[in-house]
Amino acid sequence: MRLPVLLLTAFVFFLSTLPAGAAQFSPVTDNGPVGKYEKLEASFTLGQAYANPFDPAQIDVTAVFTSPTGVVHTVKGFYFQDYRRTQSGNSETLTPAGSPVWKVRFAPDETGAWSYALTAVDAKGKAVAPAGGFNVTASSNRGFVRVSAKDPEYFAFDNGEPYFPLGENMAWGGGDRTYDFDHWLPPLAKAGGNYIRLWQAPWSTEIEWAYSYGSDTKLPGNYMDRMKEAWELDYLLDLCAQNKVYALLCLINHGKFSTTNDSNWDSNPYNKKANPKGGFLNQPDEFWTNPQALDLIKRNWRYLIARYAYSTSLESWEIFNEMEWTNNYSTHLAESVTFHQQMGDYLKANDPYHHLVTTSYANALKWPIDVWKAGLQFTQEHNYGGLDMAQVVDSIANRMKARNPGKPFVVGEMGIGGAGGAEGKKDPTGIFIHNTNWGSFTAKAAGGGFPWWWDNYVGPLKLYWRWTGLANFVEGEDLDNRAYQPVAFQVTTPSSGDLTFSPGNNGWGVKATENQFTLTSDGGVSPSEGNLTGFVYSTAKAEFRNPPTFHVTLAKDSEFRVALNGVSSWGSQKLTITMDGKPTSVDNLPVTAGGVYGAKIPAGTHELFVDSTGTDWVQVGSYTLTQFVGSLRCKALNGRNRVLGRVQSRSFTYGSTATPKVEGGKLMLSGLSRDGDWSLEWWDTDQGVKIGRLRLKVVQGAVQVPLPPITTDLAFKASCADVK
Repeated sequence: MRLPVLLLTAFVFFLSTLPAGAAQFSPVTDNGPVGKYEKLEASFTLGQAYANPFDPAQIDVTAVFTSPTGVVHTVKGFYFQDYRRTQSGNSETLTPAGSPVWKVRFAPDETGAWSYALTAVDAKGKAVAPAGGFNVTASSNRGFVRVSAKDPEYFAFDNGEPYFPLGENMAWGGGDRTYDFDHWLPPLAKAGGNYIRLWQAPWSTEIEWAYSYGSDTKLPGNYMDRMKEAWELDYLLDLCAQNKVYALLCLINHGKFSTTNDSNWDSNPYNKKANPKGGFLNQPDEFWTNPQALDLIKRNWRYLIARYAYSTSLESWEIFNEMEWTNNYSTHLAESVTFHQQMGDYLKANDPYHHLVTTSYANALKWPIDVWKAGLQFTQEHNYGGLDMAQVVDSIANRMKARNPGKPFVVGEMGIGGAGGAEGKKDPTGIFIHNTNWGSFTAKAAGGGFPWWWDNYVGPLKLYWRWTGLANFVEGEDLDNRAYQPVAFQVTTPSSGDLTFSPGNNGWGVKATENQFTLTSDGGVSPSEGNLTGFVYSTAKAEFRNPPTFHVTLAKDSEFRVALNGVSSWGSQKLTITMDGKPTSVDNLPVTAGGVYGAKIPAGTHELFVDSTGTDWVQVGSYTLTQFVGSLRCKALNGRNRVLGRVQSRSFTYGSTATPKVEGGKLMLSGLSRDGDWSLEWWDTDQGVKIGRLRLKVVQGAVQVPLPPITTDLAFKASCADVK
C-alpha cells in the first residue's frame, strides 16, 4: 500500500531524530489486502550496509503483528535480492532484478483489520518504523498442515479438512533447476498428487554452501553469495501454492557430514581443511555437539523460517535425511537424540506457524526409538528392494506404528532399488508406485508411499497417472473421523495361487530380529515381514547373521523360490535351502544378482532354512511358495459405519509376467460396526471411478460379498445405509 502524505511527513521527522549511523527505515510498502493464510509481504530498506546482514548480532529486524482480536504474532525480517529468470537450452540463468531490500512475510489467520510494527536493532541503536496496517479477507486457503486433532495417525489442515499426502520425492532440479520443476510438478498435481519432498541440498537451494573457498569467502554464516538459491526456493514454494501441492523441506542431507556415503564433506564450509578461512571442524561427526556448528545451523534455520515459514505450502521440516550415513553414527546415537531434541525445540520455538517437525533414517527399524521420542511429530521409514510393495509397506507401517503409537507414519522414500534406470527396466509402467500407494493407504499410513527417482523414472516415463486412482478414491473422505483400523479380510477363491512375500527390513548391516517364521494358508507371515531382513549374511558377517527358517504345512506339492536382488561383490556367493535339515537341489549353489533359485517341496509339514554359504551376503528380493494360497487378498480400513479397502491379485506385482483373471472369489467382511442394510461401491484403482454397486445385509457384523472377476486389483467403499 502507499503511505499517505501526513504519515510520510511524520516518517521524515522520525528519521531526523535517529542517532547518526543507525538503521533507518525507508517508507514501508506492503501488498495488503490479502486473503486469510495468504502472504502479507512488507518491503523496506534500512539505510545502512552491514558486513553480514544474516547475523542477528549485527542487524536484527522484528515485526509484531496484532490480529483483529488482539492476538500478537512475532516474526523476523530478512535480507532479500530479487532475480529475473531466463532459460537458455537446458540451463537456468538468474539475473539480479533491482537492488537488495529487506522484507517481512506473514500469514494472517484471522479476517479483519490487522496492524504491524517494525523495529531494527543494530550496534548503533534501535529504529522503529511508523505503524502499518492491512485488511484480511476470506480465502480458500485451508491453512497449515497439522496432526489431526480427531485421529493422531492422520494429518489435517487448520480448517479441519483431512490431508492425505500423495506424491513423490522431488528433491532437487537438474541443469534446468527451477524449470525442471515446471515440467515435473504441474503434471503430478493434475494427476491428483498433493505432496513433494524437497532437499536443502548443496547443489540445490542450500544457502550455507560454496563449491570453492578463497580469500573472499563469506561462509559460514553469511549467505550473500547464495541469494540465487534462496530465490529458487521462493519460486518452488510459489509453484507448489499454485498447484495445491505441499512440500516437506529436508534441512540437512547426510552427505554434508559424511566421508563415505554420498560425501559432500570436502566442500562443507564447516570443514577446516576445505574452508581454511572460516572452517572449524576437523572431522564431520563433530557437528553433533560442536557449539559453533549448532549456532550456525540455528542461524541458517532462522533465515529459512523468516523467509519461507509463512507459506502454507511448506508442509513440514525434516531435520535430517538418513542420519545413520554420517560418519561413525553408531557411536553418536545418544548425541543425535540430544541434537534432535535441541534443534527440534529451536524450530518449534522460532517458527511462529508451528510447522510439523520430523527426521529420517535410511532404516528406522534398525535403530532405537529414542530419536522419535525427542519431540518429533511424525515418523517415517525409507525402504528399497521389495517385490510385493503393498505387502512390504503394510508390514513396515505395522511395526513403525507399534513402536511409535499415536503418531502419523509415512514411507518417506520407496523404490525397487538400484539406480533410476533399474526402475525403468524392471517396472516401466509404475506398478510399484501403485501398490506402494494403495498398500500405504490400507495400512493406515498417514500418506501414500513416496517413490524416489522423480527425474529419471517418473518424469521421463510420464507415470504421474499412477496417483490418480487413489487421489480420487480419498477425495471427500473424512479419514480422521471414523476411527479407522487396518484389517485383513478373508478372501476365498476356487483356484490356488502363489504366496510371494518380501523382507520388510532392507537396510544393510541389520541383524534380523527374528529367525523363525510361520507361513499360513491365508497368506500370513508370523512374525510379520518387517522382522525379516533382505540381506542374508554368511559366517563372515557374524555380527549381522541370523538366517531365516520358515515353518509351513502344504496341502499339495509346491516349489520354494528365492529371488535375489543383489549379491556381494566380495568373493563368490552361494545359496543353500534345506528342508527339514536335509539338502535340496539348492545346495551351496553359486548365485548371481537377479537370479531365482527354487527347490521342490512335497505336501506335508516342513521347515525350510535359507542360508548364505558363500564369502559374504546375498540380498533377497522375495520368497515364493507356489500354489499355496488363494489367488486374492484384501487389506482395508474398517471404521465407524464405513469400510475402505482393496482386493489385490497376489500375482499383481512389478515382477510378474502375467496376472491371470481370478473369477468366483468371495470376500468376507467382518467386525463391521452395525448390522442392517449396507451398500458397497466397486472402484477402479487406476482411474478412481465407481464401476459398480451392491446392496448388503450385515448380520452379526459380517457379510459375504461375491467378487467380480479380478485381474489386478479392485477397490471398494462399504457404508451403513442408515448412518453417516
